[in-house]
Amino acid sequence: MGVHKLVDWDMEEEPFVLIGIHSTTEPYRMAYFINKYLKVCFKRQLKDQDITLQDYIARYPVYHYRDVDQNASLYLIPNHCKAQIKSISSAGLFATNQVDEIKSTLIKEYRTVDYFLKIEKDPEHFPLKKLLSDLNQIPQVISVYQTDTATIKNTDYLIFE
Repeated sequence: MGVHKLVDWDMEEEPFVLIGIHSTTEPYRMAYFINKYLKVCFKRQLKDQDITLQDYIARYPVYHYRDVDQNASLYLIPNHCKAQIKSISSAGLFATNQVDEIKSTLIKEYRTVDYFLKIEKDPEHFPLKKLLSDLNQIPQVISVYQTDTATIKNTDYLIFE
């Protein structure tokens, strides 16, 4: 039986805006402060964003908020998490399992960003300037800006469902 390939078949991607947030707070505290200052209700999803890499699995907590007025889904996700690498050490008589922690980065093109706020809505139809201004009012936030999504190689990491 022959193999059929689809040539030049591009899936139409949903438009989204990605906001970079610099802050030193923990993810649950960042979600709390955004809820408090922006009067929204981010809730942690039951399932984390699991990224399977060569030696380990990185698990990023995902916070979701559905804006009914703007008809948009907003996701808050940290750009960094600690992942565990299991290695077997056979130095000596007995083999031992050794667990090392490493820092994993979700979007490597923006290594310095601490959090991403993904807005699944066309930027022309969302009050982005007001949101950026409101996020800057949070005392725990150092800086906020819109990122260039065209420079991101693995946009698959930003699919939350």
